[in-house]
Amino acid sequence: MGKYDDLIFTIPQEHHSWYGFVAPRGFFRGTTMMEKAHVYMDWTAVNKPLPMEVPHTHHCADEYLVFTNADMTNFFEFDAEIDVWLGEDAENMEMFTITQPTIIRVPPKLYHCPVNFRRINPEKPIVFSAVYLDGDWSKINRRVNEQGREEFTYDGAGIRRCVMDRSKECIYCGKCFSKAMKDFDEKKPEEKKDAPAPQQNLLAPYYEMAKKPRTGKYDKYVYPYKPDVHTDSRFLSPRGGFRGQEEMEESRLWYLYNIVQKECTIGEVHMHHAVEEYLFFTGADISKFFEFDAEIEISLGPDPEHLETYTITEPTVVRVPAGLWHGPVVIKRLGAPINFEPFYPNGSYGKIVYRDGQYIYDGRDLPKK
Repeated sequence: MGKYDDLIFTIPQEHHSWYGFVAPRGFFRGTTMMEKAHVYMDWTAVNKPLPMEVPHTHHCADEYLVFTNADMTNFFEFDAEIDVWLGEDAENMEMFTITQPTIIRVPPKLYHCPVNFRRINPEKPIVFSAVYLDGDWSKINRRVNEQGREEFTYDGAGIRRCVMDRSKECIYCGKCFSKAMKDFDEKKPEEKKDAPAPQQNLLAPYYEMAKKPRTGKYDKYVYPYKPDVHTDSRFLSPRGGFRGQEEMEESRLWYLYNIVQKECTIGEVHMHHAVEEYLFFTGADISKFFEFDAEIEISLGPDPEHLETYTITEPTVVRVPAGLWHGPVVIKRLGAPINFEPFYPNGSYGKIVYRDGQYIYDGRDLPKK
């Protein structure tokens, strides 16, 4: 047993029945899986057209909707068309069509969804990852009751009941959604035309909204990833990443997809003074999330001279609290490329290193010389 075992979490295989979503998938459910975690996110590969969700908001936390190619070794080979709605009013939202790797920031109180995966190439699944910057996911739904009055309901992890058996808690298995989708798929074309099914009537009001010209008010929340071309032979080039406020005003997230190609050492011993960090290690193909063939070492400790080394051989998340020294990441063995994803829930990345008896700050927000 190590002193920091509670900061290292092996991501479990989540077997589910969601129509159009590859199983098993990886999911990190915040405080349900790791005490004091402030991130709740999934890695879901989508391989069929499908609609999901209704307009909702999050009261206090940012959420980021991530759409990328599932095969991270071909990050920018994106072959899909996805419609997403955003707006301050659930009855007057604006539609965005995603045709390239994209991240959408959803600030608190902004309505978002549905998401309609309108066209998917089954040979090139895409990733949909909902990244919620809190340890426990929740949302607020809006509906209009029979008297024409607005009602707002709270929903979240741990309180939703199973649709098929109200005596049980919802475990997000997807059986109810899949049944509705399969029933729709089995209908004859002439029956589908007027069917009250997810792909038909329920989306019609949102496509009516989309006929109005976009105001551009929400464009600032939608960011297509830019190819990061580099010469570091350790990582595949180009790579994807999202460098916080450098690329989106008011962003509260900074991270990179490093597709590691060979045994190497990454980074140096350092710490973050006021912000925690998460280090994600996954397979390079999210549709085969658990095909992980590597041995990795990382060291953690209270100061640069007293570090404990931990070995990673499966998809893993490491939570690094503020003030904890960590690094370097040593890829000791690599049988196939992996995704090393340093995930920093702040708009600007910075670190403190110890060199020649001094603590030195090194950050992206330093003035350029």
